[in-house]
Amino acid sequence: MTKTTLYHLMADHQGKIAKLQFYDMADHYFLTIGDWSMVLSESNATELFAIFKDDEQATFSTFNQRPSLLVTQKRNPK
Repeated sequence: MTKTTLYHLMADHQGKIAKLQFYDMADHYFLTIGDWSMVLSESNATELFAIFKDDEQATFSTFNQRPSLLVTQKRNPK
């Protein structure tokens, strides 16, 4: 997944916020935009963390003792 793909998903699902979080019960990362979500492997999640590491629209934190990511579409992506 790329930044552009994520921003397109946000537009398609009319969401201004995308969350990437790990859920213990499912043992997977979930990308959630509004009511829509998809499962991501740990390697895909790690790639997204790397892609957004210096992005001003990204906020990193911890959820269920794993890294998590919140992307807010504040402006039009490049």
